[in-house]
Amino acid sequence: TLLNKIAKMALQDLAGVHVLVVEDADDSREALQMVLEYCGALVTAAESAERAKRLLATLRPHVLVTDIAMPDDGLELIREVKAFAEEKGIRIPAIAITAYRDRREELLAEGFAELLEKPLDPHTLCGVVRRHAQLPT
Repeated sequence: TLLNKIAKMALQDLAGVHVLVVEDADDSREALQMVLEYCGALVTAAESAERAKRLLATLRPHVLVTDIAMPDDGLELIREVKAFAEEKGIRIPAIAITAYRDRREELLAEGFAELLEKPLDPHTLCGVVRRHAQLPT
């Protein structure tokens, strides 16, 4: 429909961007994946930090989007992703998703490129992913 086309044009175009989404809550993970795919991204979704680390052995996502409050710890994941990226000589910007606004400075100091607070706005999510994927404007 025309409304659908207009809504899609209003979102950032993420064609060619590979995003690794890490979220332990099934509904949140599916929603993140749906929004990012609607914007045109190729999305690989993982239900845990442990699964994400295994995926990184073969994947080279442009951006990592991860929840922080997971049983296996989003902070430990970013530390390992940073070490992995440095070892491989690649760049994987990480975007933290959290409901804890008071952790902003801590999360940025750990190496997250940006912090998004829940509830997420789809326009903001796609725009932030596009910016950190370093695509031409």
